[in-house]
Amino acid sequence: MDQAQRQKLEERLGYHFNDPEKLVRALTHPTYSKETREDRHNPCECLDQSVYATLGDAVLKLGLTQILIEMKLKTKRSITDSKKDLENNFYLAQVGERFRLLEDQLIFHTIKNETKLSEESPAILSDTLEALIGAIYLDNGNSMTDINKCIRKVFSTELEKLEKNSPLCN
Repeated sequence: MDQAQRQKLEERLGYHFNDPEKLVRALTHPTYSKETREDRHNPCECLDQSVYATLGDAVLKLGLTQILIEMKLKTKRSITDSKKDLENNFYLAQVGERFRLLEDQLIFHTIKNETKLSEESPAILSDTLEALIGAIYLDNGNSMTDINKCIRKVFSTELEKLEKNSPLCN
């Protein structure tokens, strides 16, 4: 990824990485990592996004819960239902599409078959988005304030739609 691509992605996320290696790891799909480790001519260690995605999933749940409470959702059920909708893989993949993660070739992967890539793209996009959130959390010293700013920016379309359409807000 070149400097211009990195800056563009960081603008979309609303966050500048202090440690660019965390960004690279968040964008490294397990297929790329495996192939790099198993390269017969030049094998090397290449960490993938899996750990960051696991962390990002948990951080996203917490961040969305905080944001929904701040949006004045009034009941546990309304918060849980709204959070469940926002964090499901379908919406995460839509956000990943909006960020053009695959189209701009920002995700390091080795899936060459276009049909297979098309079939797996929702999972790739949702995992990568969670990995990015996990990477931001680690990069910023575990600050939920910074993470919530990013979540608000990343999910701005979905949060605005929720606020407009929910009688449970305000």
